[in-house]
Amino acid sequence: MTTRIKPLTRKTLTGVWSALILPWNDRDELDARRFKQEVRSYGGTGVNGIYTGGTTGEFYAQDDATFERVTQIACEQAHAVGLPVQIGVSALSTRTVRQRIRVAIKAKADALQVALPFWLELKDDEVKRFIHEIAAEAGRTPLIVYVTGRSKRKIVPQLLGEIADEVPTFIGTKDTGLDVKALKAVLKEAPDLAVFGGEDFFEKIPAGGRGGYCSITGFNVAKVVELYQLCDAGRMKEAKPLAEALHRYLYEALVNPLVKEAGLWDSAIDRIQRVAGGGVVGLRCQSPYRSGTDAHVKRLIAWCRKNTPELLPPHLV
Repeated sequence: MTTRIKPLTRKTLTGVWSALILPWNDRDELDARRFKQEVRSYGGTGVNGIYTGGTTGEFYAQDDATFERVTQIACEQAHAVGLPVQIGVSALSTRTVRQRIRVAIKAKADALQVALPFWLELKDDEVKRFIHEIAAEAGRTPLIVYVTGRSKRKIVPQLLGEIADEVPTFIGTKDTGLDVKALKAVLKEAPDLAVFGGEDFFEKIPAGGRGGYCSITGFNVAKVVELYQLCDAGRMKEAKPLAEALHRYLYEALVNPLVKEAGLWDSAIDRIQRVAGGGVVGLRCQSPYRSGTDAHVKRLIAWCRKNTPELLPPHLV
């Protein structure tokens, strides 16, 4: 029996949301069997939900048929294990976003996650027009706006507040680059908006953040959930060592060696840590972007074993 999913609102949207990675075969087509396994693997882990799209999910590399298949599988398998799912519907035009919204609603998505169209930088009135038009298409299905510099602009707090007042189904934001000062500025303009960062719960939760859209869950979901729960309960003294270990892992095991030295993009790095964490998604990214290697996986595990052994997933302990 499928568990009933609680509707997502500005009040109920909280916690740890894990990014889904798409397994590709050697023809760069979706491996549906492995993707079903990947979605279901998050059942019972303590995450509040899962989501498709974004950089981790390589939304930019999906044709219409692939998007539809990904959406169907994600919704079916997530709901089967009692998890809500947000479907990423980002695209280069309102028309394409609206088409993807229709597919997502048909598949019974619990919410939609969307970035601004990013080829030409939108003006403020164009931002408003975009959100209003896609909200109309979405109807009662809630929207989460992915606020990212990759859209060539951020949405300033005042504009976010205006949109929140005008569009009641706009329930939250994802902005992993948001610092505490900016978080407070957003909440001043839109006090009930669910504002999310990444895994930086130790800094963001006390300032009013609701949770994080996370990729480190791919390596060790239990530790990310543990950190969120400690911070959400106000147990900051207990949370601090784990927060420091995750911060060190993020920069010393991922950002410095894989971004700055190896020149890999997020999609490749998230695959490396997911494979190290026992996932079945594989290392293959869609061309033309470079993929990680087995050597990267081994170095990541070795670094963690030496420096933050408390973060090792159970199968590596």
